This record gives sequence, structure tokens and C-alpha cells, in this order.
Amino acid sequence: MEVKTGWLIYDREGAKRNKTYIQMHIEEGEKLGIKILLKYAEELSFGILDSKIILLEKGKKAKYPDFIICRTIQPKLSFYLEQCKLKVYNDAKVAEICNDKAKTYAYLAGKGIPLIESVFLENKIFVSSLDKVPYGTVIKAVDGHGGNQVVLWNEDVDKEELLNKIGNSDVIVQKFTGQAKQDVRVYVIGKQIIGAIKRTAKEGFRSNYSLGGKVEEYRLSEEEKQLVQKVISEFSFGLAGIDFLIGDSGEFILNEIEDVVGARMLYECTNINLVKEYLLFILNNLL
Repeated sequence: MEVKTGWLIYDREGAKRNKTYIQMHIEEGEKLGIKILLKYAEELSFGILDSKIILLEKGKKAKYPDFIICRTIQPKLSFYLEQCKLKVYNDAKVAEICNDKAKTYAYLAGKGIPLIESVFLENKIFVSSLDKVPYGTVIKAVDGHGGNQVVLWNEDVDKEELLNKIGNSDVIVQKFTGQAKQDVRVYVIGKQIIGAIKRTAKEGFRSNYSLGGKVEEYRLSEEEKQLVQKVISEFSFGLAGIDFLIGDSGEFILNEIEDVVGARMLYECTNINLVKEYLLFILNNLL
């Protein structure tokens, strides 16, 4: 059997946090005849040689793999890798759109997918007009992850602390939605729904697992599956997490799409071997 080579790209900090997950890729890859190699984003660069773009590793022309799983949030990196004619998961389009909440909403607007009432603000406009933002709204950094740059704006929020948390990011200001403080993450590989996890906030309004939210497996209704498929149809996903807020009437409202999606919740709540399923998908996709 021909051995395929796949790169698993992380930045150094991400690799430190995800040693176990990286090892899972290596071990599952071996079972499937895939040699998974960990590569650091910081060691990769690009250039032009003979009027063609080339990928460099530590300053030297790299030996190209059969495919790349990009687990660092760097849409420009994904774009350059694709220009080198490499197969990248997720692709550059997914990386660009799904790592920016405003772009995600703008791209999916008018396509039959329920979205939260929102206003997009560039950073400098947000900073200068914060005092005009009404209390009771939710402020989110467009490039935030894990719920750490999400704030329910009210008189108790320290203005300087909020601005420090948002940093240089553009923001979305949203109507507060979902009194139950619950959401559902749907794990998707390609065009297939793999599983779903419901998260419930223990404190505050953010239900993120990393912030202590309660998690449990969730069975999607047929109507909910159809909504997920509407989102899937707009992208060529490798592996992604589609997050829906549960509205006050129990309805699904798209919250965000995670390009570099975490898998701890799925492994904790189900017997699904997500890494194996993903590598099998990639193998079939390469044929």
C-alpha cells in the first residue's frame, strides 16, 4: 500500500496545548498508511523561483506532502499553500470566511439561514463610539475564539478592560439572543454531519466548554439537519464546527463556524473517532 504523507500544521503555542491531539493524528494515520508530520507555521515561508511560488521550510525548499491539515488560524498561510498546488484542509476560502464572524454573517446572509441581528464596526469606529453602544447588547471581536472576546455590555463592564480584551479586532454588536444560554455545535466532515454537542452556560451567558459550560450529546431533528445542510452547501469543508444558538423559542440561529474546531467535547460525550473519520475522508478525497 502506498504511504501518503500529510502535514499537520500548528503554531508553536498551539502545538504545546494539543500534544495529545497531535499524537492521535500520528497514531491513526499509521493505521491508515499515512505518515503524519508535525510542522510549525513559524518555520514556513514562501517565495518565487523561476516565476513560480515555492514553499520553504526553515529557509529551504520543502518536500511537498500529499495533503496538509492546517490547525493554525492563518488564512494567508492557507492561501499561499493552495497557490503551491497543495491540498489544504480546510481550504483557504473556509479559513478566510469562517475565522471572521462578520464575513461569515455577510457571506451567509439572504440564504435562508437564521442570523442574529448585528452591526459590524471597524475597530477605530467602535473605540470612538463605545459610549453610544446600547446596554444589553453583546460585543464580539470578529476574530475571537473560545468565548474570550465576547462581552455582554452593561454599566458594570469596565470600559478599559473591554477595549483591552477586544484589542485591534473589528467587532460585531449583537442583540442578546437565547435566554436559556445554550448552543449546539454540529461537527461536519465534508458534506456529512458527524455529531452534535449541546452546551449550557453554568455562569454568565457564554456556554463555551473552555469556560466551564456543561456539555452533552445532542440529537438533531430533521428540520435542524436541513438547516445544517444549507450551511454545508455553501462551503467545501474538510472538518468544521457549526455553532447555533438556541433561541427563546427553541429555534436554531447561526452563531459562528469554527475552522480550527476543537474535538474534546465530542470525544468526552460520544464514541466517535473524529480523527480517524477525518483522515478517511481525506484519503477518499485524494483519490
